[in-house]
Order: sequence, then C-alpha cells, then structure tokens
Amino acid sequence: MALLSVNLLLCFGFYMLPATLPAYVKQIGGTNFEASLVIGMFSIMSLASRVISGTVVDAAGEKKVILTGIVIIAVTTLSFVWMPVDGILWLRSLQGVGWGLSTAAIATAVYKVVPEKRRGEGSGYYSLTVIISLSLTPLVAILLMSSFRFSLVLGASALLTGAALLLLRKGLSSLPPIDGRRGSYRRITLQNVFEQGALLPSFLCFVLSVPLCGVMAYLVLFGREQQIENVWIFFIGYSTMILLTRPFIGRLFDRRGHAIIILPGSVAIVLGLFALSLAQSTAMLVAASLLYGLGYGAVHPSLQTWAVNRCPADRKAAANGLFMSAIDLGYIVGAVVLGYLAGRDSYAMMYRYSTLAMLVFVAVYLYDRAGTVQAQVAIDAHGGRE
Repeated sequence: MALLSVNLLLCFGFYMLPATLPAYVKQIGGTNFEASLVIGMFSIMSLASRVISGTVVDAAGEKKVILTGIVIIAVTTLSFVWMPVDGILWLRSLQGVGWGLSTAAIATAVYKVVPEKRRGEGSGYYSLTVIISLSLTPLVAILLMSSFRFSLVLGASALLTGAALLLLRKGLSSLPPIDGRRGSYRRITLQNVFEQGALLPSFLCFVLSVPLCGVMAYLVLFGREQQIENVWIFFIGYSTMILLTRPFIGRLFDRRGHAIIILPGSVAIVLGLFALSLAQSTAMLVAASLLYGLGYGAVHPSLQTWAVNRCPADRKAAANGLFMSAIDLGYIVGAVVLGYLAGRDSYAMMYRYSTLAMLVFVAVYLYDRAGTVQAQVAIDAHGGRE
C-alpha cells in the first residue's frame, strides 16, 4: 500500500507538466516546434533510461534507483520557473532520465510484492494510481494555470514529489536486499535489455501510446482551436470511467485472460478518439472522454500484466523496463507526428488520424491470437495422435 501511495504522489506531481508546459513554452515566446520538443526531448531521454533500467535495477536494487530518480524530478521541476525556453528543454531531458528510472523501478518493486496468482489484480491497482493521476492531474494543472500562474503549478508539482520522497522509506521496507542478481544481468547488453517475452505486449503499448500523447499533450490547444472553454472536463469523464471499471478489470484478467479485455477496450478507444475529433460541445466532449477512459483503463494494465507474465521471475525488471520504454517511444512518435499533422490540418483532424494507430493495434493483436490458436491446435492434434 505504501508503494502505491509513493507512485500516486509521484505521478500526481509529474503529470501536472505535460498538459501545461507546452502551453507555457508558447506563452514565453516559444514556437510550436519548441512546444512539441518539451514532450519529445523528455520522452527520448526517458526512453534511453528505461531501456537500461532493468539492468540498472538488477545491479543496484530498487531503493537506490527510485530515490535517485525522484530527486532528479523534484529539482528539475523547481528549476523551470527561472529558465528560458532553451533551459526548459535541457532540463526536461534530464527530467526524462529521472522519470524513466524511478517509474520502472517502482513498477518492478510492486510486481515483486504481489503474488503471481493475483498479479492481474495487483497490476490493476498499480495502474489505477497512474491512470487516476494521469486523468485528474491535468485538470487541476489547467485550472491552476488559467486561474493563477504557471509557477503555482510548478510549486504544487514539486510539493507532491517531495511528499513521495517522505513515504519512500516505508514503501520500500518490505523489499528484499539485492543479492546474486549482480551476476550476468548487471551488464548492459542487448540480450539483457530486450526481454523477448515482453516484446509483443511492449510493441502494442507503443502503438497505444501514440494517440495517448495527442490526448494528454494537445488537448488544451485543441480546446482553444474549437473554442471549448471547459476542455478540462474531458479528464473528469476519463477518470470516472476508469474508477468505475478498474475494480473488476484485474480480476477478469486473472480469470479469463487478456483477449476478453483488450479487444473490446480497443474498440472503445477508437470510438472515443473519433468522438473527440468531432467534439464542438461539452456533451460530445464528455461522450468522448467516457469511451476513451473505458478503453484505455482496460487495455493498458492488461498489456503490462501480460508482458510481465510472459517473462521468467528474474527478468521482471527487464520486462517492465522494456514495456515502459514503449510508452516513451510512443510519446516521441506522437509528439512529432501528431504535432505535424495538427499543424498541417487541425487538432480535430489529428485525433481522427490517431484512430489509424488503433487499427494497427487491433490488426497486430488479432494476428498474434490467430497464430497462438493455430499453434495450440497443432499441439493438441499431436498429443492426440500419441
């Protein structure tokens, strides 16, 4: 429970920035391209750190990695208020390192303390801390920035991150000390970094994260384009659906597997993105948020649990590192590609283009399921002949 509280506070503090920092960069004289770099440069460095995070955690242990990462996040957040655009971009790169290392280590720690037979449920509660903060924090940050000033957003973000540090000691007290893991997995090699069992779920997470970047980074600018003043209401509907469905999604995964969750969830995401692209009123915005929240809240934690379950016990850190690297890579692609599409057409059309990513997601997933079924039929037929 303490680990989940640490993650909740850290995410609440951090997710105040993606929804407001690009707008602040433009406010102090930055260009559209520099506003997209705020997301892109952060994601590149977060990706680089997460690629090696599994090896780093295996060598140093979760405690040291989490502490180091959170300190980096807190210090860089406080520094933004004094920085010009160029300084913000460089600090965001450093912040990406802290975020990539700390979140990968926290995820690994959570999976270690949860029994395997309840891993779907445990993953659900862990993902709930991420998704609640991801959905509610932008709402608070947007209201603070529009009603007061951006420095107040930074202060609140740093305060929450500091509170996570205070809880950290209690949250990590149940973890065993590092032991023989200092062996072959300490070296940073391709074999140690890319855990093969997690490749497919991680690729699907990458595709899922491309449209997510469009929602989280560009929704404020979409609201200005469509002249929807209360665009923040999207995050209320989004988080409401996650809270309503989260209690049984993890248990359903443990009992029935991922297919019964991922396919319907993907359809809900496509419908939500398309509805968002058409939104010109509060009612349509709410409908889009409910559909997208239902789908994302079901699909994302199911993919992460699937990735971890496909890997041996001594490769959980590498699996989590690869999975979370996929999120960062999706954000990099989303920031660049979707930002370009929005500049060429509009933010509304950008969300419509985002549905194409989910069509790729469904096609790849169905192809894998078909191959799995065929392999199982062949095994059963061979066994029957014996």
